[in-house]
Amino acid sequence: MTPEIVEKFNAMYQTLDKDNMHLLRDVYSDDVVFVDALHEIKGIDALEKYFEGMYQNLEYCKFDIHDVQSNDSSAYLSWKMDYAHPKLGGNKNISVDGVTHLKFDGKVTYHRDYADMGQMLYENIPLLGSAIRLIKKKAVS
Repeated sequence: MTPEIVEKFNAMYQTLDKDNMHLLRDVYSDDVVFVDALHEIKGIDALEKYFEGMYQNLEYCKFDIHDVQSNDSSAYLSWKMDYAHPKLGGNKNISVDGVTHLKFDGKVTYHRDYADMGQMLYENIPLLGSAIRLIKKKAVS
C-alpha cells in the first residue's frame, strides 16, 4: 500500500504550475533537502524559490508517474516528464525519463531526482545538442 504522503506528492505534481507553488508546502517539510543533477537545495523557502524560477520559464511541464515502490519511510518513483521551454529544442515537447527517491516522515524530508541530463537539457541546446547527438551515435556504431 502506498503511503498517503506519496499519493499526495503524486497528485501535487499532476497540477503543479507557476501559479500554485504554495502546494509545495503541503508536501515538503520546512527543512527538506532537494537534490538533482544541477542543484542541492535546503529548506522549503529555497525550494519554492527554485521551482518558481524554473516554472516561470516553461511553457508547460507534466509528469507521468508510472511506478511506485515504497515502504513506511521512503519511496522510489519512476516517471516521464514532458515539458517545453522557449530556448530549448525549438520550444517543442521534450520528454525525459527519470526516477525520484523520497524520504518522508509525515512530509517529504528528502527528494533526489535521477535523470539523463543529456536528454533533459544538453541535447536540446542549439549547437551543443547536435554535437552530443553525434557523439552518442558514434559511441554505439
